[in-house]
Amino acid sequence: MISLDKLVEIGFTYSQATDISTFFRNVGYLTIGTSCLKPDITPTNNVVVIDSTDTLNTSLKSDSQEYMDIANILVQKGNMQPNKGRVNAVILYLATMNSGETWEDLVNEFVGVNANWTQLIINSNTDSDILTAAGAALTNNRLFLAQTASDSVVNAASGNIALLLKATNNSNALLTYHTTANESLNAGLAGIMANPNLGSTGALYSTVTGITPEDYVSGTNTNLDNQNVVYYSSINAINGGGVSQYASPIVMGSKMINGEKIQRRYIRFCLDLLLKAKCIDFLKKKLGYNDISADVLLSMVKSVLIGCQTNGMIKPNTTIKSGDETIENLGFELKVIYPTELRLIDETLYNNQTYKLQGYYRDNLMGEKVMIDLLIDPSDADKSLLGF
Repeated sequence: MISLDKLVEIGFTYSQATDISTFFRNVGYLTIGTSCLKPDITPTNNVVVIDSTDTLNTSLKSDSQEYMDIANILVQKGNMQPNKGRVNAVILYLATMNSGETWEDLVNEFVGVNANWTQLIINSNTDSDILTAAGAALTNNRLFLAQTASDSVVNAASGNIALLLKATNNSNALLTYHTTANESLNAGLAGIMANPNLGSTGALYSTVTGITPEDYVSGTNTNLDNQNVVYYSSINAINGGGVSQYASPIVMGSKMINGEKIQRRYIRFCLDLLLKAKCIDFLKKKLGYNDISADVLLSMVKSVLIGCQTNGMIKPNTTIKSGDETIENLGFELKVIYPTELRLIDETLYNNQTYKLQGYYRDNLMGEKVMIDLLIDPSDADKSLLGF
């Protein structure tokens, strides 16, 4: 007798209905007023979506700071590998600051009007504006790139914006130092790091198209490094004068203001949302609350981590031969606590039909272990963030 399995093979796959890759490729730009707009442009809800140089030229005045900043973001799409940006669009919000309002209020307002962006820049380098906008970005779960040209930062003077921002321990804030007029290093970096696989491209050693590298006297670059400030300079294998043609412009500084590696923070940010999106896809299946459903969830979530191994965000699995022994080094491990187990561990979670996953992944930057502890019981805010 021929087995039915020999004749019929059925494969089950769990597609990701919630595609948030475009979200990671969008940059939010917050500015005050409408003076940068061309006369015939009337924005809807004070928002202009700029997705190309053509859109930029038809929407904004070329002598405005907003135009120059957004041009710096878009031009990174043509940057040299491996630092080629993949930005999809810049979401420009033209806010009005009423009496008593701060940049914190404007960031919150921006999120309420159009939240389809991951990284935020603002058209201000004032210390107080940076501080308040950074706090609002963190509260709204957005990455924030600021820029300063303050001498007090490069000289490491007490009370400078780098130290003030660092004291807040804001894991989402990146501070750049650049003094060349009308050039926004932070905008250029936002363009480079805008990627559907957020974190696969880092800031360190990047060449930023359209930005002038600056020289620093002895000791000042050390001040910037010690304060976790990112800057743009040149490196040369040859000492002495008259050899500038051999220099390579690169971004120096690899840390968010709180000291975490920029690339690692971006990977964590990306994975957090990818996993949430996949978990909501699972909930949309409306499966029964049982161990079989938990296996479906585990398979779906693992697919995210496997995808992140493919795009270079998580270490791949490797095997090493040591004599007769084969040692396997995993890029991630994940297990689900089955509802039958959860009932014994936490009756409350079981009664609320909550799913729980635990494990780790090793980021592809340093291979360091990052713990995963997922509780599948999304809040209304999580659902709203992902468009449900």
